[in-house]
Amino acid sequence: HLISLLGEILDVDPIFFAGHVTTDFKDIEKAPAPPSLALFPSQIAERGYLHLHYQQVLDLGSADAFKFSSYSLKTESNIPRNVRRLPHLSDRQLALARACCSVLVKKVNSSWICLVLVDPPSEMVVETLGSGGRKSYPSILLHGGFEDFVQSTCFASFGSVASNHSPDKKSILSSLLHCFRNQPPGFTIAEPSILSFGYYPMRIALAEWMLYTHLMSRYFKYYEYALHDIENRLHDSDIIDLQRWRRRSMQSQHKVILLFEFINYWLQHEADKQLWNLVLRDIKHVLSQLEHYNRSIEHMVPVATSMVTLLDSRRSIREAANVSRLTFIALVFVPLSWVASLFSMSDTYSPGQKNFWMYFATALPVLCLVLLLSAVRWDQVARNLKRVEAVSKWRLGGPKTEATLA
Repeated sequence: HLISLLGEILDVDPIFFAGHVTTDFKDIEKAPAPPSLALFPSQIAERGYLHLHYQQVLDLGSADAFKFSSYSLKTESNIPRNVRRLPHLSDRQLALARACCSVLVKKVNSSWICLVLVDPPSEMVVETLGSGGRKSYPSILLHGGFEDFVQSTCFASFGSVASNHSPDKKSILSSLLHCFRNQPPGFTIAEPSILSFGYYPMRIALAEWMLYTHLMSRYFKYYEYALHDIENRLHDSDIIDLQRWRRRSMQSQHKVILLFEFINYWLQHEADKQLWNLVLRDIKHVLSQLEHYNRSIEHMVPVATSMVTLLDSRRSIREAANVSRLTFIALVFVPLSWVASLFSMSDTYSPGQKNFWMYFATALPVLCLVLLLSAVRWDQVARNLKRVEAVSKWRLGGPKTEATLA
């Protein structure tokens, strides 16, 4: 209802609201792609509004509470965002939550209006149970959120600065309100640009992407240790996780590229191009990190797959060795049980009777014969017999062909 009201009053393009509300991509046969994927980067840039898609790193607490939890979770908000549970690190359960910040600058009559849409703080995540119920888990931003990009206070004046000047980074809205106390670069009252209003949201999104790249680095270190200890740490689930990281990395690059193309499109209208060139360099740095880790995934997935295959082969060899031991035990006990059943037809051969010694006199030779026959390599015996037959024919004057001599 609120979206319809704002769109009608301000005459806003419905794609602006659709790009903010719809961020997840379901199967193409079930639902169409969201605007961020359905439209070309140039089409998104020229529309004049900005969608900043990024990932937030959540700390869900102890990993023991999530042993049987689902991989897919949701944020508890008006617009539920996808939350993906990651493998636990140091007994801590981490997760990635999708987030979006949308900025629209529009002239209404003689006034300029800037509309900013943000997600609420991710204080709870929800799991949908198989019975139709829901289970909630508390969540906080890892290490209190993104690294502050605002110039830090000098040490001399640090003690005199009021504590309420620091923003609450748990809420993107609080962070933006704190940042907009200062005029953004390139802002003019007469004709504010989309880039000037989007500067602080862009910086927040890039800071979140930097934290995301550090998380990727930590998980790749985790998977490298798993490859070094394949017996105890590498599992089939790790292959699935690596595949998810590869798909997630490609999607992340696409989102950052959209921001890069947006700034490039509107940069020509800015007077201070040097500042935005620095922002573009920061975006290129984030992209290079994502591309580097994506290449690492491409190399790691086949190696991990080969390691799992090798581990399965080792298990098969051990199982085959166990079967061989069982076969040997059967070779020992089958002759003994056969002879025992043979002599059990008469009471004179039972234990304690005078003819009981005949059981051992018969069973031991039969056992030795069975073990001897089982140890013979019959394929080698067959080859030797063929060779002897060939030599005999040659000596009797048979055809001396190369096959015979061989």
